[in-house]
Amino acid sequence: MSHPTYKLTYFDVRGVAEAVRFVFAYAKVPFEDVRISHDSPADWPALKPKTPFRQLPYLEIDGEAYGQSAAFTRLVAKKYNLAGTTDEEQAHVDAIADYIKDIWNSIYKFWMEPDAEKKEKLRDEYFKTGLVEHLDVLESHLNGYGKGKFFVPSGVTWADFVVATFAFTLQKHFPATLEQREALKAHMERVNNLPGIKEWIAKRPQTQN
Repeated sequence: MSHPTYKLTYFDVRGVAEAVRFVFAYAKVPFEDVRISHDSPADWPALKPKTPFRQLPYLEIDGEAYGQSAAFTRLVAKKYNLAGTTDEEQAHVDAIADYIKDIWNSIYKFWMEPDAEKKEKLRDEYFKTGLVEHLDVLESHLNGYGKGKFFVPSGVTWADFVVATFAFTLQKHFPATLEQREALKAHMERVNNLPGIKEWIAKRPQTQN
């Protein structure tokens, strides 16, 4: 089976591009993984005007550039049957992916805070209330509609990849946050051990985020 030519451009991080990398890995689809190094900061200003939305990541498919990570991850996932099997499942998949963006927006409020004292206060407040609710919601969808294995009953989708990559980063930086979250930890391990993804994780660049 022939595939389009895929070229992903992003910073040298997992970030919001890791889910589409998981799609490629699981579907066994080759892609070019272009990373803008933090050691070459001048590369980004030169590239920025040429990107679809003046931001990274973007994905080129046979030379046509697509911006916004959720949009192009959904597009590729649909091509390889990783977006849900019905309209209703696709709605659940999209909702979970959007919810992860909501969570990240909450995290960025303290993550990007330059004042150390204020940053610690915002982080502690979020971990005590906001994160608890966010993880409760994720587990309720996983154990409810998803029947405890993946986020939709038909099987793995790109929503699982978005959640698993989020959980990996959360656990890496704040290990205690997932200590009592057996369902989410088991889900992350399930996804990370899928054929193709397991091999990708073993060989991917080791980055903080």
